[in-house]
Amino acid sequence: MKKGSEKGKISILYWLEIMVLLSALWFIMSGIFELKFIMFGLISCALISCLCVKTLYIDGIKSGRTYFILHFNYLKMLGYFFWLMWQMIKSAVYVGNTALFRKERLNPQIVWFRADYDNPVARALLANSITFTPGTITIDITDDGTYSVHALTDDLGEGILDGSMQAKVAWAMGETIEFTPLAAHETGGADITKPAEKLARRRFKTRRKDK
Repeated sequence: MKKGSEKGKISILYWLEIMVLLSALWFIMSGIFELKFIMFGLISCALISCLCVKTLYIDGIKSGRTYFILHFNYLKMLGYFFWLMWQMIKSAVYVGNTALFRKERLNPQIVWFRADYDNPVARALLANSITFTPGTITIDITDDGTYSVHALTDDLGEGILDGSMQAKVAWAMGETIEFTPLAAHETGGADITKPAEKLARRRFKTRRKDK
């Protein structure tokens, strides 16, 4: 009974989180402040929150913990957002300068690392953050948290392998992770390291059969 009551309290808390977010969005997007429309908006947000709350639970990858997608530290996430914007600006300037004036820097390569987040949202956040940053693209993520990332230059590849973005995502999501750089090789190269062999065989198996 005690366990069930705690789960019920958590569900109510999460319902309130969705309710507040939806209500804020409704007020911002509608711009209507008449009492009648405010009541309709709040009732609609409450009903939608009831329908959506159970669909926003997600299981941890390493543990039996259950996460609620919208439940995180909003102040930390805001700080991470501004940090990511700054990284995107710096990378955009670097890539633009490389493409226009420093083409000798170009050395397309794939870097591999493992970041064992338990929360799937953290894994998705890191993958998308890498892709949003000019010059790097997340290619794939395996079940054990191995990421493959295409980097345009050596500097960008080293930036991915220094672990700063991985640590920043862990900080924003309230996780402790083990970060391990695995390998880097030029695209099209024949020397694929062991941590990457399984992924490479899986991704290109169908293509070889077609040939």
